Amino acid sequence: MIDFLFDQYQRYKNVADVINSMRDDGEHFEILEVGANEHRNLEKFLSQDTIKYLDIELPEELQMHPDYILGDATKMEFPDDHFDIVVALDVFEHIPPDKRDDFISELDRVSKEFFVITAPFASPLVSEAERRANAVYKSLFREDFRWLAEHFENGLPSQNELNTFLLKLGLNYRIISHGSLPIWESMMEVHFMAAYSPELYGYRAAIDRFYNSQVFEVDYTENSYRKIYIASRNRRMSELIEKRSQLIKAPERFEELERLKGTFSSLASVLVKNKTVGGSEPDKIQVFVDSGSGFNEEESFKVGLYENQSVNKFLWNYNRSEPITALRIDPSDYKGIFKIENLTIRDLQGELVEALFESGNYLYAFDGNYGFSNDDPFLILSFPDPISIFSISFDVISLTKDERRLLLEIEKTFLEANRLQENKEQILEESDHRKAEIHRLNEELHQLALDKEKMNQLHQQQTYQLEQSKLEVEQLKIETEQELKARNVESETLKGELSRAHQELQNIYSAKYWKVITVIKKIIGR
Repeated sequence: MIDFLFDQYQRYKNVADVINSMRDDGEHFEILEVGANEHRNLEKFLSQDTIKYLDIELPEELQMHPDYILGDATKMEFPDDHFDIVVALDVFEHIPPDKRDDFISELDRVSKEFFVITAPFASPLVSEAERRANAVYKSLFREDFRWLAEHFENGLPSQNELNTFLLKLGLNYRIISHGSLPIWESMMEVHFMAAYSPELYGYRAAIDRFYNSQVFEVDYTENSYRKIYIASRNRRMSELIEKRSQLIKAPERFEELERLKGTFSSLASVLVKNKTVGGSEPDKIQVFVDSGSGFNEEESFKVGLYENQSVNKFLWNYNRSEPITALRIDPSDYKGIFKIENLTIRDLQGELVEALFESGNYLYAFDGNYGFSNDDPFLILSFPDPISIFSISFDVISLTKDERRLLLEIEKTFLEANRLQENKEQILEESDHRKAEIHRLNEELHQLALDKEKMNQLHQQQTYQLEQSKLEVEQLKIETEQELKARNVESETLKGELSRAHQELQNIYSAKYWKVITVIKKIIGR
């Protein structure tokens, strides 16, 4: 775990220690790291947790990956309390000043338990150290260091303003100061020199390992380059945070670090002497590897180009077990036409690596010949799956040096060809749109015909049902009339029988013997 660049180790180790110190026994966290780019360093320190990675820019191949999220940290599309913890390491200072409050508000909204940020903050000492470090880089590479240039452009954030805003949000927070400013500045100089002279890479890595294993744990000081903020509404703050806020001294470790850096400077001075000839930078071949954090000078190797040689050979025994996802070949620092021959890439088992995808900023490519119309030409070779490389070798043949007129003619020809191709593609695209529109209209027409047929069938069904209902009503009417006639006949018959019975009863009452019976009933009292 100590084989990390020192400044990355400073961030990830501190944050991992903070999270573990605030973890209850057996507790598992859902974590979001904001601004992580392509690498997955946090999970190397917190393997027991589930971690997602959000960035505003992601390569196309990662945009559908379940662990990566393309998004803006100042307006994240997550519900409240969606993650237990949100982490943003050295991202805050790259947020435009007018969006920094939005950034902090979003970290607070999305995190359920707490959030952690690391960043350098504005102070005269930090600003001066950054400008000196950038001056070293610019002296070597004739341009500003990208991340420091953004610091200068945005301006480093203010601690007082952040503290005030955290209190306004009702958050409880703690601050850890880590990374002695003088040590940070001198270590950055070591990294820049190693990027300029890859021969120093191994010794630079040894210095990083010494810092990570021996100096990191005692590098807590108020005069620090980086501050670690832990903010929460309800989560308890661990004792570790309070302890690491105290200054710890171990002078013998700092002295040993200074000795190592002194040896590095002596080596660098020997190697740099012949880097320039006549005060100008010689041309070179340079190869970069992407091991998960993009292409950078620290993971590259250079070979000088000799003008009196028609063929310049490149051989780099990379020989590292860490898998890489892509190679970048810069055949020169300047525009031109170059042929790349005998490209050989071998893995750790010595097998040839042949499966790769090619891209770059070339104007055209044909049979190993590449035409570049801009300085800083490059060819990128991407692998379908990460692979560990043992060696890379190839030959570069410069077909033109400064025949700019020829190059401009080629550029003009290819631009015209590209324009015609674009016109062709536009016409084809319009044709496809029209075909799609005709297909859509045909589909609508077919659907209308189907709907009409369904309506006709429904109408016929309703008409048939109506006719059946009429027939049933007529039949019911006839049956009702017949039933009524039968009931009338029956009624008349009953009336006749009732009249006859009544008459018979009257006849009985008027008979003589009925009168005698009536007199006897009166006599006997019945």
